[in-house]
Amino acid sequence: MKDIYVVGAALIEDGKILITKRSSDRILGDLWEFPGGKIEAGEDEKQALIRELEEEFNDQIQVGAKVATGVHAYDFGTIHLTVYLAKLLTKNFDLIAHSEISWAKPEELLTLNWAEADIPAAQALSQMDLTEVKFDE
Repeated sequence: MKDIYVVGAALIEDGKILITKRSSDRILGDLWEFPGGKIEAGEDEKQALIRELEEEFNDQIQVGAKVATGVHAYDFGTIHLTVYLAKLLTKNFDLIAHSEISWAKPEELLTLNWAEADIPAAQALSQMDLTEVKFDE
């Protein structure tokens, strides 16, 4: 089974978290996830996340602390997902891989149909007090 290492962003703003729904025509279509993508050769996790958000949304972000890591074996490979807190520095939201974005309160996260690898981060975030989240200036 192929191991695929990916990163996701839990983008925080006004006590809510940005979540994204995968387009129907993609693998894991119509499932909710944290935006992000594969780590490329020579990148660390934070560099990959910054690049992925620029590619997926045409947006700049600041990456903060690690939230959780999830591992799930799908039929196409085993996803190793690490999710980080992040904040948007721009707000273009040029959607490429997603059909929908939404801002969710932490207590709403576990009511959604998540991609399996994203569930540990959704569980961790559902317990967080987002007013306590700080980013280095």
